[in-house]
Amino acid sequence: MEYLVVAFRSRAHTVRFYELLKKNGISAEIINTPKEAGVGCGLSVKVSSYQFSTVKNAVRAFSSSSFAGFFLVKMVGGRRVVKSI
Repeated sequence: MEYLVVAFRSRAHTVRFYELLKKNGISAEIINTPKEAGVGCGLSVKVSSYQFSTVKNAVRAFSSSSFAGFFLVKMVGGRRVVKSI
């Protein structure tokens, strides 16, 4: 299991970005930011890792000063591993 987390420092920006993705037909959900990421407001947007390029372009278009980063989340040996990308 692997997915991408898009983190913001603002809950309002997280929700607005989620709504932007949904409006453009991109499957997404709002989740608690993984504690291993160590950033953000506590909420993040979860998307398929296969959509990285599309979501990266959406972040650029969204141009939020509260963007905190992209994180790849994988399960390795029963443990969650979070890597900044």
